[in-house]
Amino acid sequence: MLRSFKNVHVIIFLLCATLAKGQILGLELLGEKESLAIPFEYKHNFLVLKIKMANIPLNFLYDTGAEHIILFKKEIADILGFKYEKSINLAGADLQQTVSAFITRGISLQLKQTIKVERDLIVLEEDLLHLDELTGESIDGILGARFFRGLTVEIDYKKQKLTLHKSHSSVINKDFVKLNSTFINHKPYVNCSIEGNQGDTISMDILLDTGAGVPFLLFLNEESKINLPDKFLVGNLGKGLGGDLKGYMGKTAKLNLNTSFVYDNLITRYQHYERDSLADVIVSRDGLIGNPLLERFKVVIDYVNEQVYLKASKKYNKPIDYDISGLILYAFGQELKNYFVKEVLPGSPAEQAGIIKGDIIKRIGLFSSNFYTLEQAYSKLIRKRGKKINLVIERNGSKIKKTLHLIDKLQ
Repeated sequence: MLRSFKNVHVIIFLLCATLAKGQILGLELLGEKESLAIPFEYKHNFLVLKIKMANIPLNFLYDTGAEHIILFKKEIADILGFKYEKSINLAGADLQQTVSAFITRGISLQLKQTIKVERDLIVLEEDLLHLDELTGESIDGILGARFFRGLTVEIDYKKQKLTLHKSHSSVINKDFVKLNSTFINHKPYVNCSIEGNQGDTISMDILLDTGAGVPFLLFLNEESKINLPDKFLVGNLGKGLGGDLKGYMGKTAKLNLNTSFVYDNLITRYQHYERDSLADVIVSRDGLIGNPLLERFKVVIDYVNEQVYLKASKKYNKPIDYDISGLILYAFGQELKNYFVKEVLPGSPAEQAGIIKGDIIKRIGLFSSNFYTLEQAYSKLIRKRGKKINLVIERNGSKIKKTLHLIDKLQ
């Protein structure tokens, strides 16, 4: 969740949410079949599944970094007359505050015409993510890992297909590499190592997170063995429950998933949190791997045996593009085809060009901004690395020409 949307990622950690112990394991999704393929749209580094909730078509993200099913828009639940059993608190990705939500039970969900099940939902009291504006697409909620427990899930990014299997034996062959993994609350963590700034090797457990739109993220605190690299940018990591995510962007000298998959100078986000924050009540973890890295593989998650497998694509180790413009854009308007500047990162090319928060982007290069989707707009900025790109903005009713010189300060 611009072919790769670099400025948004969703990390949701659930607190105080005890759902019905009788929840069905997930095998009923297959019926009598051994396997079943479900199409998804891969947009802005998100896996978007089309579902129906009580016959209303909605867009949900498949998020291995979340445990439960979450509906962002309470107005949908209210229109459908859902009954709320109790209120709960969720800890946001900023790890500093909680947001309110409600539990509703036995809601009809339909993935395909042949797949119709009932599940318990968590409904946010207020949609603080605003993924519609951040992605230019309607995003209504997430399907967490609990939805597919009892199954093996195969993620094919190239074919944009999610295949459910009763057993991993029907998909795993010699081309797959088994990772050293641990599952906590149905969420997969892989053991890997990075090379620190002093050349030391640091072992860590990293969340495999299909709800994250960044390639790699590490958490920083006073007890962490992880430090910022010598070159880094200060900025906004994206949006999560609780508000904007503040942090840094730099490069990790080396990420070693195992002996087969090694990445040098990997673009990395760093998020800082205080030890007296909500992090104390959340399972300890060191960071996450998101879709821009995972999309280089065919990913298989065996929820039954708690195993993770990867099958590399031919270009699994190519450099990862990233946005250096410093522009955080929001979509608005009836078709979400107009864009304004939500934030300008300090020291970025956008700040140096004199672009400020609230400016409306009217033209990118030769074309009107509404010629592009938000994804395409970011892609254009990424492809112009090292070059200049002309913009026309609107500020206080006047149109102004600006030129971005897209210098990469992390090189």
